[in-house]
Amino acid sequence: MELLFQPAQAYKNFTFDHYLPIALLSSFFILTIWISQRYDEEKKHKIAFYISLIPFMAVVTRMMCTSYEGIFSIQEELPLHLCRLIAMVLPVVIWLKNIKWLNTLYFLIIVGTLQAVITADLQYTMPHYSYFIYWIFHVSLVWIPVYIVLRLNITPSIRDMIRAFIAGNIYLFFTLIINFLIGSNYFYTRHKPPGGSLLDLFGPWPWYILVVEAVAIVLFILAYLPFYKKENRQSTF
Repeated sequence: MELLFQPAQAYKNFTFDHYLPIALLSSFFILTIWISQRYDEEKKHKIAFYISLIPFMAVVTRMMCTSYEGIFSIQEELPLHLCRLIAMVLPVVIWLKNIKWLNTLYFLIIVGTLQAVITADLQYTMPHYSYFIYWIFHVSLVWIPVYIVLRLNITPSIRDMIRAFIAGNIYLFFTLIINFLIGSNYFYTRHKPPGGSLLDLFGPWPWYILVVEAVAIVLFILAYLPFYKKENRQSTF
């Protein structure tokens, strides 16, 4: 167990350490989606709830590991990054069968979390615990809305897209206040991730936030396009 807490080799994006967890975890979710097609709707819903617990437990496990290591801090480890907050509320939304917020979270997850998969903000590679938790968390969070759309017949609408954009901006404003009060950088509204990310292409603070707003609009529209021609139909929830 102590091996998980020992400093490991520095992580680099677009290497074997980047591609391997994406491939393995994606294979698991693709298999889950394929197998679940034979199940009835109630069982499909239960599977959606069970897999939503994966990123939820990843957030909890990270807080426990950083506490054990003695490095837990409210500036770094609270579930206030948007992805972590979504992971905490997603099981509740699925359990309550809240279609409106499930559709809203679809956009926030696809647009927000996919960037963290493409350019990971990681310090160490395996076998450090942060490496395993990071990939389990982000890859599973990206695949959950895919499962929900394909197996629960959820059809996000343009209204859901607008709601998601507004909710994201409200949360951005909220994190600006929190970051100012406690000296944190949740939602990366004070500075860019130190490990490098797509934000490095968008200029210095605060201009990269404005560029992200414009890019987000484009990405939200792209996330909506698969549903543009679909007829509105009732969810299996």
